[in-house]
Amino acid sequence: MRMNSALLTRLRLLVVFATLGVAVASCSDGAAQSYKTYTPAEVTTFLKQDTTAVVLDVRTPEEYASETGHLKNAKLIPVQQLEDRIGELASVKNKTVVAYCRSGHRSKQASEILSKKGFKIINMDGGITAWNAAGLPTEQGAAK
Repeated sequence: MRMNSALLTRLRLLVVFATLGVAVASCSDGAAQSYKTYTPAEVTTFLKQDTTAVVLDVRTPEEYASETGHLKNAKLIPVQQLEDRIGELASVKNKTVVAYCRSGHRSKQASEILSKKGFKIINMDGGITAWNAAGLPTEQGAAK
């Protein structure tokens, strides 16, 4: 039996699209994500409920001390140094870590690093920019 040309073309396209769909799904951030993402309002609620949570600012020291401020009691470890300084978080591995940066990109990277190391992580969507836009409180000053 011989397939007609139109049917053969359709089958080839179906195979191509199915293959692309599998490739896209396997590369999707959400497929392998092992941390949660909360809005600033959700982070506020969470921090009120879980007073043992650790807040981790992964920006630079200059950003931490800038006019944008930082969250209360935030520990500063820039994402570029996180792998080398992960030992500083060993004592809080049994607690939830809330990570944030300026806009959410670096904290996403930090969340991926920490979740692979077994930490329970919440990434704050939108970072300090979204936090400030929501009118939530910040503190000023350099890291201690």
